[in-house]
Amino acid sequence: MARVVVQLRAGEPVGVFPEGGSGHGNRVGTFHARIFQTALDAEVPVQPVALRYGRDGRQHPDVPFGVKESFFANFLRILGNAPMDAEVHFLEPVAPTPDARRLMAEESRRRIVAVLGYGD
Repeated sequence: MARVVVQLRAGEPVGVFPEGGSGHGNRVGTFHARIFQTALDAEVPVQPVALRYGRDGRQHPDVPFGVKESFFANFLRILGNAPMDAEVHFLEPVAPTPDARRLMAEESRRRIVAVLGYGD
């Protein structure tokens, strides 16, 4: 975590997946607040990014990981599919809120859910 804080303070980007895993692609899971601690320690905002892989603005059901599917198995399975779009939405940054990493996590999740159109 200390190295990440140093990178953030130096203005370097750091990517994390605050759900802590992959799901079935039909909801955005709970964000783990502890992941936001580095942003608080570095006193930098969080840049939420919503990702969607599919067609016509909808998540393709074959993209999310299957139960206990490895990254490599998922990659090979998707590689055989027809081309699809990758949407990347850079959302309004969430300012660091001292001693409130849970609020930062919830607000980041809320913004991503609003773009993707599905939550719990």
